[in-house]
Amino acid sequence: MTVHREFRILRRILNVAVKKGQLTTNPCAAVEFPVRIAGTTRKPHYVTASEQAQIEAAAPSYLRNIIVIMVEMGLRPYRELTPMRKSQIDLVNGLVHLPDSKTASGIADMPMTARARESFQDQIRESGDSEYLFPTTQEGAAKPHLTTVKKSWALSLERAGIPHFTLYELRHTFATRLSAGGVAVFKRYSQAKLNMMREALDKLDRNANERPRSFRTLLAS
Repeated sequence: MTVHREFRILRRILNVAVKKGQLTTNPCAAVEFPVRIAGTTRKPHYVTASEQAQIEAAAPSYLRNIIVIMVEMGLRPYRELTPMRKSQIDLVNGLVHLPDSKTASGIADMPMTARARESFQDQIRESGDSEYLFPTTQEGAAKPHLTTVKKSWALSLERAGIPHFTLYELRHTFATRLSAGGVAVFKRYSQAKLNMMREALDKLDRNANERPRSFRTLLAS
């Protein structure tokens, strides 16, 4: 779906160029996209503040920290967060360094909110002497850090009495809360200045999904 969305954006940009006379034709005009069949696409779940509180109360401490960090910063769970080393975290300056990401533009420093900082602090204490923020406790594991929390996530949702949705959808929740705070959701970790990103995170509306919304703005994936 990410590729389809990017092509649609490109086609729209080129249409504007044609209208302004900067191009004679749009080379993407004839591009066809797969037709969505009714009932096959489920809408993302946007977590309300009350739902989040219920899930946190039902979740083990490490998962609770993952939840808070994701909805406060929009980090990708298995690409950016669970493999994170403590050396990437700067609590003094409130920054997280991301040396690896899905895209080249994702390699940057990301400011953290006050709530995210508390969760980072909690997880650093919980992880003990490990260099990883989320070390695995599974004997003989292929990697020294957590690679999935699907079972504990599903169990926490069941305990909280909330219908299942994927952990990744917490990123969508972050995006809607940022948008509800009056911030245009920029492509994450672009060359935006850190102070601009800090100001954006300060405007997170954590109660956004408690209210009906006419549209949702998602993070560029």
